Amino acid sequence: MKSYLNRSSISDAGFYKRGIGLMTTMIFLAGIQSCDRPKELAETEQDLQITVCGTVQFAGECGEEADSLISLGLALTHNMTYEEAEMIFAQVVDQYPDCFWGPWGQAMTFIHPLWSDAPPESRLQAGWELSRKSMKMAQSERQRQFATALAAYYQDGISKTEQERLRNFHQAWESAFEQFPDDLEIKSFYALSLIAVADPNDKNYEKQLKAGKLAEEILQTVPEHPGGIHYTIHAYDYPELAEKAIQAAENYSTIAPDVAHALHMPTHIYTRLGMWEKSIDWNRRSAKAALTHPADGAVSMHYFHALDYIVYAHLQRLEDEQVEMILKEVQQLQGPVQEHNATAYTLAALENRFALERQNWKKAAQIQARTPSFIDWEKFPEFEALFHYTAGLGAARSGQNGKAIKALQELENIKQKIKYPYWANQVDIQRETVNAWLLLAQGKKQEAVESMRLAAEMEKATSKHPITPGELLPASELLGDMLMELGKPEEALTHYEEALMRSPLRFNSLFGAAKAAETIGDVEKANDFYETLLSICPNAEVPNTKREHALSYLKKI
Repeated sequence: MKSYLNRSSISDAGFYKRGIGLMTTMIFLAGIQSCDRPKELAETEQDLQITVCGTVQFAGECGEEADSLISLGLALTHNMTYEEAEMIFAQVVDQYPDCFWGPWGQAMTFIHPLWSDAPPESRLQAGWELSRKSMKMAQSERQRQFATALAAYYQDGISKTEQERLRNFHQAWESAFEQFPDDLEIKSFYALSLIAVADPNDKNYEKQLKAGKLAEEILQTVPEHPGGIHYTIHAYDYPELAEKAIQAAENYSTIAPDVAHALHMPTHIYTRLGMWEKSIDWNRRSAKAALTHPADGAVSMHYFHALDYIVYAHLQRLEDEQVEMILKEVQQLQGPVQEHNATAYTLAALENRFALERQNWKKAAQIQARTPSFIDWEKFPEFEALFHYTAGLGAARSGQNGKAIKALQELENIKQKIKYPYWANQVDIQRETVNAWLLLAQGKKQEAVESMRLAAEMEKATSKHPITPGELLPASELLGDMLMELGKPEEALTHYEEALMRSPLRFNSLFGAAKAAETIGDVEKANDFYETLLSICPNAEVPNTKREHALSYLKKI
């Protein structure tokens, strides 16, 4: 597992180490700037070396030492390093049993609003008990607002869906914000809650823009606040908004240089803008950091999450040897791995993504579901669907209609098991896509285009989930491919351009747009698209007919 990361050009000089006791103290404030487990929880000398993870300013309520721990716990929570944050708040409970923030913080770390990994029943019950305890311990109206927001999520939580819990969570933070509009922590959690309940079909981005504005206000007061930076990136993690988060992306990598998730987060924006080299570099650093911080002895989900983004970027740059190295390392894993949505998604996506991006339809058709076997795929039906989507699309496009029909049935069966509406909708898009190409293979051209057009419209109406750098293949790109096959390059060009608006600088979309423009005689557009295509893959590692065509075309101009 070391070979790929060791080949990178990462410099350890970028990892700024600080001692356990390094904290900044302000008048009536304790602002912590370090980000790892405290000395009492350290198991090795290496654990005592910690790194900056931003500044949280916390008003003194439980004493200076307790407040420093609470600040650290809050910073870790904003960085979404929830396991470590839970450990810190557990220490607050042990050492300062009368402090409100200990039980409150513990329960808060069970809630992962943007991760689609709802707490199991045992955690919902434990969180409810902790929220009730914190409510009884609240000694001020501010503390009662924090406790109320927590209880809003957990009350009757077992009988509610995660979406219902998050809506209650959001409403409570909104009420808290109305009472304390200048409180940075309330403002942070309110911004987070807005992102959590934002409608992915709302192309006006009302809640996302509101959350981004709140996060930017936090940064005006505390430029290194991890919540302000982190939530700015999530709020603007959309093609139309990504430019707004460039500065936050650049800043995040400096305040948390050895926190895997913080190193990864800037690449949400880099991916949105097609900045492939930066995405690869920062995700390499994230993956390396994740390997040095296992999750209870298992390979961290942050490692896998970074790998998927790396592979996606390498594929756009035609760096297939790098992709093959990563796939080989993952195939050699025997576990244990952290059981998490990001782990399951990555393990389902990597090989499928490689086959589909290279349009190797026969290889795609041979994809075997539920691999690797050490993942309990019953828990992740929405990601198991990726195997059947890949196999079905590959089969439909390589003359294996029976296999495509079987994949369609598997996708329908899987959809019935999915709890989250977003992922159920993704499976609908996948089914419609496979069906479209099956119809084309059956000679039903008009029905095929109608089906593929429907898939593209469905995809356009929603947004990419943060768990993925991009769909295995964009539906608009596939619609362009189908229209090109049917001799309709002018219409195809429109859809390739739509795909590039959603996912800038994708290799296949660029080639499709260039080829369509070339076919209709639009020399200027063809020239621009081919030049752009060549600019993103200057170090292509394998021969590629599309790249060769671009080179040949430009030589004639």
